[in-house]
Amino acid sequence: MTLDALAARSGLRGVSPGLKTVFSVGSLLLCVGAADPVVGAAVACSMAAIIWLLGKVPLDRLLRLLHLPLLFLAVSCLVILLEFTKAPMGLWQLRLGGLWLCVTAQSLERAVTLFFQAMGAVCCLFFLSTSTPMPQLIEVLRKCRLPELIIELMYLIYRYLFVLLEVQRQMTVAASARLGYDGWRRSLTTAGKISGGLLASSFRRSSACYDAMEARGYEGRLAFLSRTPKLRWSHALAAAAYLLLLGLLILIRKRGIVL
Repeated sequence: MTLDALAARSGLRGVSPGLKTVFSVGSLLLCVGAADPVVGAAVACSMAAIIWLLGKVPLDRLLRLLHLPLLFLAVSCLVILLEFTKAPMGLWQLRLGGLWLCVTAQSLERAVTLFFQAMGAVCCLFFLSTSTPMPQLIEVLRKCRLPELIIELMYLIYRYLFVLLEVQRQMTVAASARLGYDGWRRSLTTAGKISGGLLASSFRRSSACYDAMEARGYEGRLAFLSRTPKLRWSHALAAAAYLLLLGLLILIRKRGIVL
């Protein structure tokens, strides 16, 4: 639950969650819609700087968060970068039997554009997830008129993730104390037993939870006391200035391409 812990300690936690959602989604749409590597790189770098400097997320933690998306994007872009042809062509060629593995200018442009475009979008989502606790984000979705059933399911799933994680941790510690992970074969057996025990425990806990909810007057709707930060004009102006500058960069790049 690294993202949840970072959001709880974020320096941007006091900013309106609705504003952060609009800012993050707006930046993501502009980044994806521009389909420009310079715009994508600008969004990725600026969002990473905001997460680090304003969100107070340690740089090493931020780099660890970006490690998995970077690896996934590198593999995906590599597939787009390389092309099989019957004759040598492009910037780089390698003969493989009767075919040639080539890198063309077009494939290089597509791969670079996709990489920075996706990286910018990932950083936008990381900004939202590392600065907005899940209860605040759920409240934003409630104000957006998301069906109440989905809201309740999100609250319950979020709450019981922590419960099941604690149960799983206790089972793992108990199994380790009994040498349940001594050897590869025994580790697989122990992991299977813990999974089965966790499933049975989740059913028992869900039944007990529903009984407790009914005892407290549950009538089909969960009610929560939530405190969400209010919108401040300084924050709204800063977000608007960022989106305006990003839109200006896109306009300059598009006009440069036309010329």
